[in-house]
Parts: sequence; C-alpha cells; structure tokens
Amino acid sequence: MDMQAQKPQLTVVELPSFILVGLTRNIIQKEELDPNTGQIGKAYEEYFEKQIYDKIPHRSFPKRTYCMYYEYQNPHDLQEIKYKMVLGEMVSEVTDLPEGLVAVIVPEHRFCRFDCGPGSIPKVVIDAWQSLPNLSPEELGGARSYDYDFEVYPEDINVNENIKFELLIGLQK
Repeated sequence: MDMQAQKPQLTVVELPSFILVGLTRNIIQKEELDPNTGQIGKAYEEYFEKQIYDKIPHRSFPKRTYCMYYEYQNPHDLQEIKYKMVLGEMVSEVTDLPEGLVAVIVPEHRFCRFDCGPGSIPKVVIDAWQSLPNLSPEELGGARSYDYDFEVYPEDINVNENIKFELLIGLQK
C-alpha cells in the first residue's frame, strides 16, 4: 500500500498499562538517514541475529515484536528530534532481566492505531511514518502526545517479505 497515495486505516484505541522488555537505543533522527550512523536498523539486526527475543522472560505473545519510541526531545523539529527506543516483546512481569535488556512500563494511554501494509520492510514502515506529518489532529483523533509511539509486528516478521503491522501513535487525553 502506498501510504502517500491513500489515507491509512486508523482507529482510536485506549490501551491499559503494559510492559515491554528488549534492547534500547538512543536515537538522533538526522543520523537515521545514513545507514552507517542510524541505530534503528542496527538494533533490528542485533535483535534477530542474536535471537534476543528468546532471552526475554515471561513473554506475553512470543515472537510478536514491539518497537516503542519514547522520551522525545524536540519532537516538532524533524531534523533535531531525539528519542529512545526499545525493541522487544510485551511481558507479563519483570523478573531476572537478562543483561543488556531494559523494561519500559507504558501507562494506560490513548493511541491512534494505523493498520499498515502489506509491504516490504523497511519501505512499508518508512512510508507509514512519512504519512504522519500530513495528518491533522482531527484525522488522528486528537493531538499527538509525543510520549509513546510504537509498532507491533506479527510473529513472522523475520520470514515474511510482505508484512502487515500496526503503528500506534500516542494521543493527548
């Protein structure tokens, strides 16, 4: 699906609190434009090559991958925006966290959920994110909160070349 040509299918949802456990990275958006300095692609490579998902205890939905973006700085400046990401899975509890992994507790929150794809990674993901600045708060179901945004990928993300995924954008209450 070409996200530029079509309006994405979206739904406003209220999610209860949940916990993600995974790898974390500090992201500087302008560095993501260069594969040599970008951290997001490298985090995905490490996550799947080292099978980090198998090291996460108390997985709620084994192999369903979440990529959460949070703690935004300068969110309205697309060149200077900085944020943290965690790439991992939802868990039922946090105990005995393996070295190198972090837990992020997401409070109950309101999100705009986009059903994205099908398409190939990373193009389908980039297209989805590039469609956001073109959407008004009315189209999103509210103003962005810039505190928690995340992607949810199906269990077959690393073997399916034509995936569908969910993109959830945090909204102000």
